[in-house]
Amino acid sequence: FEARGGALGRVRLPLGESGRRGLDLPLANRVGCVVSFATLCGSALGAADYLELARRYELLAVEGVPALTPEDHNAARRFITLIDVWYDQRKELHLSSAVPLPQLFSSMHEEGMRASLGSLSTYAQADPVPAATSVRGFGGASAGLTSTWMGDGTEWSATGLMGVSMAALNGLQDAAFAQRRAASRLLEMSAADS
Repeated sequence: FEARGGALGRVRLPLGESGRRGLDLPLANRVGCVVSFATLCGSALGAADYLELARRYELLAVEGVPALTPEDHNAARRFITLIDVWYDQRKELHLSSAVPLPQLFSSMHEEGMRASLGSLSTYAQADPVPAATSVRGFGGASAGLTSTWMGDGTEWSATGLMGVSMAALNGLQDAAFAQRRAASRLLEMSAADS
């Protein structure tokens, strides 16, 4: 860092159009900065903030990246957004992580997230559908505007999970795709460094 951009010091990077919000960078110079994962991904930052960081710096070092779990989904989404911005801007990214790159998202894959959902829901039984069903004009957990209810008052779920909607399952699939894309981009970026 210092060889490329001079002495490192504390900097406050203004964020937002007004510049009233800011990001405190404990170590920064004219080329790059060193920031903790908790600071970048554990607070309410988004793509516009990461773009501002990329406009200002060519190099970013993120310290303390944990092995991400479904419980870290908000921080993981921010981390994925950060990776996407840094990749798209063709900037240099360095990570200090608790696990090797291929394992960063290993607990976040769709199967792990489904298991996490499974702990919140119960699998519907494969019993034959009761003869009496009805459609109500208000939404339940498994549908948008209408739900199908069995004769005994049980809501039918297209997911096979009671209380889990198709939208939630699609969200998991989207998240799983974003994680695979982020992992692939990290590997590509690390290969470019070697």
